[in-house]
Amino acid sequence: MKLEFIEEDSMLALKSNLTQIAAKFASEDNGWIIEYFGKSPFIDSKFTVEDFTLDVSQEKPFLTEFENVQRVYNRLQFLSDSQASDERLWVGLCLTQFWKYTQYRWDIQNKCTHDNIKQHFFFGFGARRSLTRNAIARLWWIGRLTYDEKRTDHYELTRFVCENADYIMHILERNTSNSPMIVRAFLAAVIEARKEGLPINTDTVGDLSKYLNLLGGTYILDCLSEQVIHDKILAKARELK
Repeated sequence: MKLEFIEEDSMLALKSNLTQIAAKFASEDNGWIIEYFGKSPFIDSKFTVEDFTLDVSQEKPFLTEFENVQRVYNRLQFLSDSQASDERLWVGLCLTQFWKYTQYRWDIQNKCTHDNIKQHFFFGFGARRSLTRNAIARLWWIGRLTYDEKRTDHYELTRFVCENADYIMHILERNTSNSPMIVRAFLAAVIEARKEGLPINTDTVGDLSKYLNLLGGTYILDCLSEQVIHDKILAKARELK
């Protein structure tokens, strides 16, 4: 399948009129979009990938997160960070191939509100936060920041993050999450702390994430080794106990 972008002007037109057209996002399909513009606002990109679908089988949609991160990242791993930060790409995918998934994952049928649609079909926040709120960008970026080819299980860190939606918020929506190396070091330390029997929950992860931010104010984290960051986080986890 071709990855489809949405034209910039068309995307902005939809976003600026969401209050009036919100109910249309609960439609069975996206045919109304072509009617709305009188033509297709979607443009084929240069990227062709194997056709794939996303898991929509669970009663609780978040339980599909880990599986769907793998499906998206395995196939779109070739994207550069710059390409994967382009709102037009992710909006295009949400409004075309993954229309039904976006509705399912974010309960659009029952929560067909301006804010819910803007957050998950489009970019509704600043650049960093939007990447983990848009329905499809979120899956790619979780993979990008947690995939570790050095591990036997490349998705071991991803599996941990996908245990709880709060982990994604605490770990991947902070400024320090711009670097996969820093995220990998942080997650490796948290997983090791849990293996030691230390209590790891959303509060602990939140506290450790705040500590990582504090470290970022003291050190240039990108200049530290992955092992040094890991050791500092693990030491803090032991201290918190």
